[in-house]
Amino acid sequence: MRTRVMLFVVALLSNGPIIASDKADVLAVVHHWVDSFNKGDSASALANCADESAIIDDAPPYEWHGAGACKAWYSDLSAFLKKNDAVFDHSTVDKVRNFEITGDHAYAVVSATFTTKVKDAPQTEKGIWTFAMKKGGQGWRITGWTWTPAVPSK
Repeated sequence: MRTRVMLFVVALLSNGPIIASDKADVLAVVHHWVDSFNKGDSASALANCADESAIIDDAPPYEWHGAGACKAWYSDLSAFLKKNDAVFDHSTVDKVRNFEITGDHAYAVVSATFTTKVKDAPQTEKGIWTFAMKKGGQGWRITGWTWTPAVPSK
């Protein structure tokens, strides 16, 4: 019995850094996603997406899925912004609100701020970004994400 307890403790302790490393790696993907768009490097940002992904966003047509979903979302978002005389300014990740890893799948929820300029006037939208990721040969990749704007207080 004592041997089993010791083996369990050793196994538990040896998994700690792996989990911590995976958490840091997943959050690094989220930050790389945001930082790349902030620098105007959409190719680098979109490289964080898995080949197959699903997206729900508050820009038409509101959902994208399958092969090339991230690239299609970016194209549609760019067209939507242009149609509305708006340009992307920057985004920030404000706080990690929830985080889970199960095997090679991760779930991260962050509060964030998305800023655009509409006719040169800054417009800020706070909300929640929820990411799903899968770890594969290229590391963690985004398999899905959704943006939920904060509900304005009345």
